[in-house]
Amino acid sequence: MRSRRTTLQATTPLLASLLSGCVSSVLSTDHPLLGCIEIVNGDTRPHTVHVRVEYEDEEILSKSYTIDGRGEDGRDQVKWIPRQWPDEPGQFRVHLRMDTHSEWVTIESEEELGEYAMQIAYRIDSDGHGIPVWETIDADEYTRECDESIVANPITVAE
Repeated sequence: MRSRRTTLQATTPLLASLLSGCVSSVLSTDHPLLGCIEIVNGDTRPHTVHVRVEYEDEEILSKSYTIDGRGEDGRDQVKWIPRQWPDEPGQFRVHLRMDTHSEWVTIESEEELGEYAMQIAYRIDSDGHGIPVWETIDADEYTRECDESIVANPITVAE
């Protein structure tokens, strides 16, 4: 029969390794939440933006979106990408490119301490050049509704 000391000596390293595995797996999966993706066109011409979303190393969205040019009232056009990714934290990559350009721009989640959501926009300026923009939002303030642009110009622009 084993003594109590022998049993404790044998199980302590096992217990320590199990606990350290739990702690490291919690820390290594602390990614942000992918909130909303929007396309904003401040140019007078329409453009097509190609969007690919990978979540946990699986491509879950690959689609092209055409957006009209800025309206006669001077307001930017905004198109929200329908959510097809999980509404929970995870590793993601969002790839964007405009029209017939061959190079993709990639926005990638990173491990962070603390919880936040990320809203991504692809802004097309009045000169026809596109640039990705993103904003982090505290997870407690995050809502699923995609209705407030982070880059659109709601003010009428006189030309």
